[in-house]
Amino acid sequence: MSISSENVEKEYVHSIYSRLATYQQKEQKPSSPRIWPRVRQFVDQQIAGSVILDVGCGEAKYTSQKCHVIGFDTCAEVLSSSRKENIELCLADAICIPIRDESVDAVLNVSVIHHLATTSRRRQVLQECARCLRIGGQMMVYAWAFEQPNGKFAAQDILVPWNMHETAIGGRLPKVKFHLNTTKEQRIIAASIPVNISDASIAQRWFSGVLNKVTSLTDQLPYFSKRCPNSAGYSNQSTPTGSVSSPIQKLPSAAPQFLPTTNSLISGIKRWSPMLGRRLASLLVPVEEQFGEELSQTIMRESITEAMATLREVTFYRFYHVFKEGELSDLVDSIDCLKVVSTSFEHGNWCVIAEKVPMNVIRP
Repeated sequence: MSISSENVEKEYVHSIYSRLATYQQKEQKPSSPRIWPRVRQFVDQQIAGSVILDVGCGEAKYTSQKCHVIGFDTCAEVLSSSRKENIELCLADAICIPIRDESVDAVLNVSVIHHLATTSRRRQVLQECARCLRIGGQMMVYAWAFEQPNGKFAAQDILVPWNMHETAIGGRLPKVKFHLNTTKEQRIIAASIPVNISDASIAQRWFSGVLNKVTSLTDQLPYFSKRCPNSAGYSNQSTPTGSVSSPIQKLPSAAPQFLPTTNSLISGIKRWSPMLGRRLASLLVPVEEQFGEELSQTIMRESITEAMATLREVTFYRFYHVFKEGELSDLVDSIDCLKVVSTSFEHGNWCVIAEKVPMNVIRP
């Protein structure tokens, strides 16, 4: 199952974290297990008065009494619920950091880089972080590991389920029965879905997008399609007569869809070209009724999702690139001005600490 790098980050990272922000706890206690001890230690060991840049800060867990912390994230919903003291929050993208060159003393890149879909984009984020870091300053990079204590993932590019029924509310997990011989990590690994990331050129992406939309439209119109599902003697040309062809697998939606889609000519054209779909629909119903229907459908879909999430029967999917041993340190080391200081493994994550060195210095 393949998906473009642009779509996977938009749907399975940015959009889904905006939705998940609704269900996250509003307060994070210092004893929360989600705060990595090594990251806390890295922040605490910085010299008083230092400026720390937290890339993709999320819930802004890593603050400091003696340092000035600047945190930014692409998710406005998370930032709005993360108002804390001793940290300055802003909305920004790690690909283009709004910070002057060599203006910070330390950089945190925790649980961010594994959400980038391609190697080039991961390197671009590291280069941006290095640009903001002063000479001699250090950066800590955390990323999810391919090698887990309780198993290995089926692939490095995966969609990982986020299950409401395993989310603590009020500090307590619900009473959900699971097999005694499995752990939460094993269930996550087993339920993860491998994906192929395509990073084609703009022209190829445009042509592929148009082709997919045309194919989707012909599914709505059997008389335009080569397939005739109502024919008695129908068989797929790519399979022998009488054999049953396996259905095409599709990636799950990042957020669950509880309302069925309408299979009609107008709805098919809407998915292909929203503007053309509205113009055609205006021949049948007034524009006001169209917008009213779209608005009611959106409200109903979100309301059902919220209700199902309250019952903890919702599964969301997030994209991850899990790093094999040595891959993260090699990636960091590929940035000319960064020198890897240490590499460690903690709670299923690879941790790399790198120092910024002058460009004319020959690294060992």
